[in-house]
Amino acid sequence: MADNQKLKDRVAIVTGADSGIGQGVAITFAKAGADVVITYRSDEKGAKETAKRVIETGRKALVVQTDVGDESQNKRMGGTGKPVHESDFSEWEKVIRTNLHGPFMCSKLAAKQFIKQIESEGKQSTENRGKRSGNIINISSVHEESVAAGQGAYAVSKSGLRNLTRAMALELADYGIRVNDVSPGMILTPMNQESMDDSKTRKEKEKEIPLKRAGIPDDIANMVLYLCSDDASYCTGATFYVDGGWMLTRPDV
Repeated sequence: MADNQKLKDRVAIVTGADSGIGQGVAITFAKAGADVVITYRSDEKGAKETAKRVIETGRKALVVQTDVGDESQNKRMGGTGKPVHESDFSEWEKVIRTNLHGPFMCSKLAAKQFIKQIESEGKQSTENRGKRSGNIINISSVHEESVAAGQGAYAVSKSGLRNLTRAMALELADYGIRVNDVSPGMILTPMNQESMDDSKTRKEKEKEIPLKRAGIPDDIANMVLYLCSDDASYCTGATFYVDGGWMLTRPDV
């Protein structure tokens, strides 16, 4: 799926592309024909490794260090583990700043650039609306719907991100700009290091997943690729769960 040039000669900005899902998305986009801007906050080595793998596909890569929660830095380019009532404001703010404020500021800047390009090229026909106008994909989580104790800030940030996605989809539809939300379940990334290192823990968690396996970054990357391609030109404002069916087992959803 990733090798058929669905994104030929387009440019993608992938935040947090130094590892995990972000790294997988960046490499998949490059294989699909896109040049990639790779952003990272602290893992320069990981970001450079991603860039190396992008360049190996024959595409261009640009590495940018930035804090997505800092608007001034964006212009250049998890949870607290405690119950809500025991969380310090600084801990709460850090999660919200990264998971909600960051996507808001990145999306705002991307939308302005997309609109500028669209207006310079002239009005798009109704038949082609949603194609090559610009795409914003937010990576959320199944916990935007299913809340776990000790993850209040994380759940709030991700449910907020889902509604940011919906609001922007409505506001940008007249320009043909599409905005969607991908919500991963258990994915084997550094965020789930315990599950990766401990086979017993991993197997216990996988029992709760109908497909009986954890996902890998490519599972998310392929969904993001689809949503950014013209194949998904009629998709906007939606949440796409990539979770092996886990959400189907949740009585609270």
